[in-house]
Amino acid sequence: MRRKWFSVLFLMLALTLAFASVAQAQDKTLYWQRYDVDITVQKNGDLRVIETQELVFTSGTFRYGQREIALNRLSSISDVTVGELGGPQYTLANTDAPYTYRTFQESGYLKVRYNFPPSTDTRRTIVIGYTVSGALRYYPDKGVDQLYWKAIPSGNPFPTQTSVITLHVPDAATFTNYGLYGAEGVATFQPGQRDATIQVKGRINAGQEVEVVAEWQHGIVAGAAQPWQQQLDQEAERKAEQQAFQAQWGPVMTLGFGALGGLLAIGGPVLLYLWWYRRGRDAPVGMIADYLPEPPSDLPAGLAGTLVDESADMQDILASILDLARRGVLEIEETQEPGFLGIGSHSDFVYRLKESNASLRAYEELLIKELFGKRRQVELSDLKNKFYTAIPKLRKALYAEVVSEGFFKESPETTRNRFGCLGIAALVVTGFIGFVLLGALVQYSPAAICVPLGLGVPAIGLMILSRYMPRRTEKGADAAARWKAFKRYLQNLEKYTKVEEATGIFERYLPYAVAFELEEDWIRKFERVDAPAPTWWIPYGDGRGYGRPIYQGGRSMGGELAGSRVPGHAAPTSREGGAPSLEGMSRGMGASLAGMSAGLGSMLSQAGRTLTSQPSSSGGGGFGGGGFSGGGGGGGGGGGGGG
Repeated sequence: MRRKWFSVLFLMLALTLAFASVAQAQDKTLYWQRYDVDITVQKNGDLRVIETQELVFTSGTFRYGQREIALNRLSSISDVTVGELGGPQYTLANTDAPYTYRTFQESGYLKVRYNFPPSTDTRRTIVIGYTVSGALRYYPDKGVDQLYWKAIPSGNPFPTQTSVITLHVPDAATFTNYGLYGAEGVATFQPGQRDATIQVKGRINAGQEVEVVAEWQHGIVAGAAQPWQQQLDQEAERKAEQQAFQAQWGPVMTLGFGALGGLLAIGGPVLLYLWWYRRGRDAPVGMIADYLPEPPSDLPAGLAGTLVDESADMQDILASILDLARRGVLEIEETQEPGFLGIGSHSDFVYRLKESNASLRAYEELLIKELFGKRRQVELSDLKNKFYTAIPKLRKALYAEVVSEGFFKESPETTRNRFGCLGIAALVVTGFIGFVLLGALVQYSPAAICVPLGLGVPAIGLMILSRYMPRRTEKGADAAARWKAFKRYLQNLEKYTKVEEATGIFERYLPYAVAFELEEDWIRKFERVDAPAPTWWIPYGDGRGYGRPIYQGGRSMGGELAGSRVPGHAAPTSREGGAPSLEGMSRGMGASLAGMSAGLGSMLSQAGRTLTSQPSSSGGGGFGGGGFSGGGGGGGGGGGGGG
């Protein structure tokens, strides 16, 4: 325990020191009063660069500075010197002692670190000199040589008040042109002179780069184009050709790409619709009645649901369970368990196999096997996080059964998967085409993106269309139309008949109502008219020899029974055949109508949740040590050479 507290205190101390260091670094400020650069072009092609940096330290203590020079557009740097104007010359040494400096290469830069005594609220004028080889550009075909040099590097973390850039060329050479990138300047020379002074206008902000450009007659300064210049010129030539091509053909390509993308985006869905019309649409069927008051065939409820919506889902599995119960294969009993410390209660349901000679289909035998295993009864709660593994097998069996019946030529799921995979493949191809087109053509016309976008529309459309591509046979289309007419009858029962005169169909058609997702409305309609309860349903406290108490009250559809115990009270029976009725049971349990219907609805909703439940898975420049650095400057930048 003490070790744990020590670790926490150590972590807090480390965080405090870290924040203090950051705050201290942020409090350090300086600026360059002047940053003058003198560049002498030597006859052998080298440059001798002298930088005079007048530093004003305004807050915090500084002990070193650092100059960084890019090496990407030069051959080498030599003869580095560091000193102070009117002061000591620094000594080259691998140490951090005052008045020393050292050089090293890192990340494509030559870095010059120089150390001075602790400096606070003062100023120092540092003079850095170095010789650069291979930094000039030569264009004998244009008769000029050029200099591109980043005099003020972009890595400077503080502003510069003034800067003067001075250029010198050898005797017999005269400047024919000059310029600045990144700032404006005022030159004190005219073309034809060999010395030039450029005063940078205004203040130079932190991170602002100033590059000087000058040219003179070719043949006076020795040297030849370096590999970096050749590469840079080739890139400049390529860009020039690209710009010329874009100027000539860009509008035409924009129009073409836009038209092609629009054609794909509009024509693709049209072609998909035609494909569905010929390959996915059911064959037209003859006239079917608006409704059918009885099932059009003896097809079990689970198969009827799969046929109608072309999908074997959990509703069809639940409907199959109720259909088996209706046919006397099993019964379902509601039980109640008291809550913690006797407060409240929760429902469970017992599925119990009965002796039956009913003929079973293959998927029904599989369903019974997955529900019960080798047992004769099972509690619904025992199937939690277990039964989900059987769902894919049951769905496959339901699909196989509708194919065996001749309703489909192949499993609807197989058809959906095939077309869905085609859509995914089309989307991948679209992405590849888009990658190629964007990489090769977007530089000429941004409208090139219209082509992959246009291709993406039918690709995504094919993925969506896959849901509707399963096609029924002529037999299947006719059967589906008739079952849909029966579904309309169940859905609008009170429109076609008097519900109170049709109580006998409640139990018989309940599995079909579940398969068609009408169960809540179906139960609600019959709980008002004294309909007999299903013979296979044993509600809690039914009194059929189980001796359980009855609870009063409850919740509406899908809720769980709760309330106070009514001792010695048995459930009433209906007027037909002695089976308990919905209304009668409700009266026996109090004023609420939810007594039996709530339990039955709760069984359906809990079964849907429990049987599908699954177990949860587990499962540039900167600061440093009292110093500063400025970098990024060096061997040229900007555009390619030219007269």
